[in-house]
Amino acid sequence: MGVYRLLLALLVAISHMGVTFMGFNPGVVAVVSFLIISGFVMTSLIERNYGTAGHIGVFYLDRLLRLYPQFLLYFILSCLVIHFLLPGTPQAEALTLENIVTSLPILPLGFYMYGITVPEILPPGWSLGLEMCFYLLIPFLILYRARGIAFALSVAIFLVAALGYINTDIYGYRLLPGVLFIFLCGSYLYRARAKGLWIVSITTLVAALMFVAIVTGVIPRRPFNAEVTLGIVLGQPAVWLLSRLRHRRWDEFLGNISYGVFLNHFVVMYVLRAFWPVEYSTLIITAVLVLSFVLSGVSYYSIERPALKLRHALRAGVGRDIVRGTPA
Repeated sequence: MGVYRLLLALLVAISHMGVTFMGFNPGVVAVVSFLIISGFVMTSLIERNYGTAGHIGVFYLDRLLRLYPQFLLYFILSCLVIHFLLPGTPQAEALTLENIVTSLPILPLGFYMYGITVPEILPPGWSLGLEMCFYLLIPFLILYRARGIAFALSVAIFLVAALGYINTDIYGYRLLPGVLFIFLCGSYLYRARAKGLWIVSITTLVAALMFVAIVTGVIPRRPFNAEVTLGIVLGQPAVWLLSRLRHRRWDEFLGNISYGVFLNHFVVMYVLRAFWPVEYSTLIITAVLVLSFVLSGVSYYSIERPALKLRHALRAGVGRDIVRGTPA
């Protein structure tokens, strides 16, 4: 699934440079697939390594070590680039002590729409805030067998938002209550049983019907309701099929690079904007993607891999505790 994850990160990057496909935002479609993948991977991680209530705290530490090292690196780089190279811009106005302090924990970025913080310093960070909300909840949903009720409630909220009765962008894309069911579709795909496959299949079918209704005007098109439904239709079969392929080291490498690309492309865009303030031509877009890829490789080997060793040590420690029969 590594190549797919890198492709998704690249789609997010080009969407931030104004690229659309037939009027659809490819970044939103890609983010939906990221949510499905996250649900799949977190379920695998919990069932294989953190399968008791006593391990939830260690699971949270594992996730913090996954998200935070590269986020901190690129957040600091973004602050420096904005301060020294982009004075007088909206990004520079966002560079206040209050916004820095509220952005650093990551979680508040997922609630930027309520004025808690401003996401302009590192815009992709809002989705990491959403991820953290999911991480906080998913161990309890799995351990206490509550995925079904959570799925149903989330679908209800999403439908109300997608139809425009509440803010479509916020409650149908940005906040966990309206997209939790997308994460959980990924969760059901892990070791998929008949019930889980049935739930995912029906969800995909309904999303397909909604997408057709939106593009034909039966359902009014509102911010990202077409892209989210399209993301479900494309993402769920892709994740199911790719999860069944054999592991390849080169595929794993490209997947490892994807997180850095997702985070750092704005830093690269800020630098190029300072020295080459022109429209995003094919040449500029290519330059951003290549530089993001190279920078991600550097940050993966220098920042991510040491943190990965700590995460593996955590899991090994949990395994030893299980063998001894003691809580983590």
